[in-house]
Amino acid sequence: MAKVRVLNAQNISHLLDMPAVINAVQDAYQEKSAKTGEIWPMVYHAFSDMADMDIRSGALQPKRIFGNKLLAWFGNNAQQNLPELNGLVTLYSSETGEPVGIINAPALTGYRTGAAGAVASRALANPHSDTLLMVGAGGQALYQIMAQLCVLPEITTVEIYDPMNQKNAESFAREAESRLTELFSQNIQENEPSIAVKIEKRLSTVKFVTVSDLAAAVKDAQVIITATPSTKPLIKAEWVQAGTHINAIGADMAGKQELDTAIFAHAAAYVDDLEQATTVGETKNPIKTGFLKKADVHEIGAVLTKQAPGRQNDKQITVFDSTGIALQDLEAANLALQRASNHHVGTTIEL
Repeated sequence: MAKVRVLNAQNISHLLDMPAVINAVQDAYQEKSAKTGEIWPMVYHAFSDMADMDIRSGALQPKRIFGNKLLAWFGNNAQQNLPELNGLVTLYSSETGEPVGIINAPALTGYRTGAAGAVASRALANPHSDTLLMVGAGGQALYQIMAQLCVLPEITTVEIYDPMNQKNAESFAREAESRLTELFSQNIQENEPSIAVKIEKRLSTVKFVTVSDLAAAVKDAQVIITATPSTKPLIKAEWVQAGTHINAIGADMAGKQELDTAIFAHAAAYVDDLEQATTVGETKNPIKTGFLKKADVHEIGAVLTKQAPGRQNDKQITVFDSTGIALQDLEAANLALQRASNHHVGTTIEL
């Protein structure tokens, strides 16, 4: 019988640190570009307007693993004091086909999605950016902000805007420093002590402020992250200033949209997976309306491996459309399992 290590959310919170996951996700993109990482077609099903699930799967040849993630979202669960997201990541040996790990998917997803935005910002954003705008104050916002602070050393102000509930943005801004410290600093300290010192110092000096005027905030920010369930554009083209970098995180399924399609008429567009992003992601609509040509869209992995151009100058607007790919989950899960084995963390079961 196969012995399988099971990692719950608490295990993940102790095993992973954001700098390491950023590097793991970067490896995933590079492996996809080098074709040593393979993703398979996504399965998606909507149970209703407030419930859906998707399955993403793939293989990593260098790690000798394959696997999948099933993530289910039930939006009304909060009314029953239940988590909105549930699911599992399962890893298998590509040499024997035996299962090797079962991991809590929502806990892993927070880290890898935040890391994806950081990989893009490290490659595409102006490294001297000092103002970050976070659009959306939900569960993903903390992961996105911490990841950006890990790769953009000159950020001094983080602006928070929530299109659904302004009070969420206000409470988020008040609690951001303490929540970021509690959620991430201990892990970074255990695994990357030199980085932890810098991060903790920055958390005490970065200003977290609520903004109510989205247009003014967009004009003020050099890096913008959108992580909302919006189905209509939130950010208009005329607000976006030269040199801005945008990470579009929320539009990962058909029907979702956060950006004005006209933004792409003057921006360089990058994606995690070309076919997936241009089918269900933020880049789908500008291609459909003619503001963007599919041939002009580059995968971030190609930029990282020098097969495609990145930012060309300080005035260029860049957009990264992140729809999420299985290789991110597999890399992060594999990292967690390796550390769990080294530290004897988790529960081992026989199937």
